Amino acid sequence: MKPKIIHWSIIGVGLGLFGGVLVILTANLALRAEDDVSRVPKMFQGFQDGKCKSCHPAIWREWEDSMHAKAWVDEIYQAAAKQVVDRETKCDQCHAPQPILITGLGKMPKLRDKQREAGVSCLVCHLDAHGAMNGPPASAETYFHANVTNPIYTEPTVLCGTCHGQQSVPEHDQVSSFLNGKFAEGDTSCATCHMPVVKRLQSTTSHESIKGRKHTWRGSRSVAQLKSAATLQLEYTDGKADVRLRSKTGHILPGGTLRTIVLEVTLLASDGTELQRQQISISAENGNRLLPEENRTYAFNIASATTGNTIKARLMYQLTPKTPEPAWILMAEKTHLIP
Repeated sequence: MKPKIIHWSIIGVGLGLFGGVLVILTANLALRAEDDVSRVPKMFQGFQDGKCKSCHPAIWREWEDSMHAKAWVDEIYQAAAKQVVDRETKCDQCHAPQPILITGLGKMPKLRDKQREAGVSCLVCHLDAHGAMNGPPASAETYFHANVTNPIYTEPTVLCGTCHGQQSVPEHDQVSSFLNGKFAEGDTSCATCHMPVVKRLQSTTSHESIKGRKHTWRGSRSVAQLKSAATLQLEYTDGKADVRLRSKTGHILPGGTLRTIVLEVTLLASDGTELQRQQISISAENGNRLLPEENRTYAFNIASATTGNTIKARLMYQLTPKTPEPAWILMAEKTHLIP
């Protein structure tokens, strides 16, 4: 770096005062560019050394229990990815991506060659090419890195869509259906449901708690999130049970191509004995997933029902095709006693 400064300064003297200033500025810009190149690996080293964790303990605790943190090491993911030909260009780049502010918002992410076990880390969503951390207004100041206020964090759908809006990767393309629904017309974004507002200290340099988005990204592994994703209504008339299923999600349901939701109706005797069971699977494979806020009614033939019988409708979530029925998650349930 020193030879460059000396070289340009000598030329600056020959050009006079104005020329000297111009050349010195050029030299400073060159220095800054070199500093930017060194800052990015410095930030990765800082993450490895635990600086993110030590300065932002509350946010770190949220992240480390999230599926973003486990995106690479998750056993279900690794088992599925091993079956994909050329997984490094079809799967892996969203489970251990390079910082997307560097590779480009909305563009297919690129697989990084280090710290893959960290999955989708702080650096993936916040680090830019200058080594600065981008965030929403009121981000806490720090001594380790520069902060940049970036408007994308107040409307982060484009940010999320970099991984969750790639139509060439239907397993994770939830944003396309979101943008075609009415949720996207208002102030709602992906963060509204998946990063609820929480009040906490943003860093160890904060003096008071402020509102921010929770870094948990609750989704299909969250029972609470699944229970809020749909509702059931059950009506029985003349040997027929009508079950009305309403999606309350902002995107297609179920959101992933490996997921299945199962609508089940059972007829039970007065002593609880099962007399009849019917199931309908809703999945990408069956081509019958629900659109955002879609209402759909399913009719079940319960002609054998008699007084004192109970009809039970249940909506259950099957995480993967190999998830056994006892491990399905109950999303909603309704019962009707036949008088």
